Amino acid sequence: MKRVVPFPADNPEPCNWIGVDLNTTGHLAVVAHPASGGVVMFGRQPELVEEGHTDPHRRYSSTSKYKRVRKLRERERNIQGNLNQKIAKEIVKMAQSLWCGIKLEDLTGAGFAGREKPGTSLMFSRCEGSFYHLQKLIEARAQSAGVRIVYVDPEFTSRCCNRCGEPGIRRGKEFFCPRCGYADHADVNAAFNIAAAPPSRP
Repeated sequence: MKRVVPFPADNPEPCNWIGVDLNTTGHLAVVAHPASGGVVMFGRQPELVEEGHTDPHRRYSSTSKYKRVRKLRERERNIQGNLNQKIAKEIVKMAQSLWCGIKLEDLTGAGFAGREKPGTSLMFSRCEGSFYHLQKLIEARAQSAGVRIVYVDPEFTSRCCNRCGEPGIRRGKEFFCPRCGYADHADVNAAFNIAAAPPSRP
């Protein structure tokens, strides 16, 4: 049984989907609509606090320095949270205007273990990080709007060409397929793959 966000019984199965690629670097979300070929990129990650993360095991030279870093981190989280709210709203609004469902990557796999490993950045945390937070906001807004959401296996969305399906070459944010010659932003390629992928199973 595929994982879906509940939606009203009278809401029909979508004919088209938009794929949403969420990121921890560069644009926070990249949305692709295969039916039209359209792509929208949302937001960019705010810069991290210069002194680093407020790691409870890290020793600071003074209490005042720790408090200053902690205050900056709280401000950073607020900025990130507000940005996530705006992006989630725009993505769901887009799905409504296009009469589409939304496909997201399934974040329950081992690749998103996050805080289960000591020292892992909060940005990658399954339960606490911005990456996960944005997805939960999209889910909540979609449910309220009656927009269908399904989840896909993230394993090959970034590695394969969305045109021919063969493995490609990714260097940073650039993607190139040596077989068919397709070249694009790597997150755009991933978003198209997400939109086309079959739903995963829990």
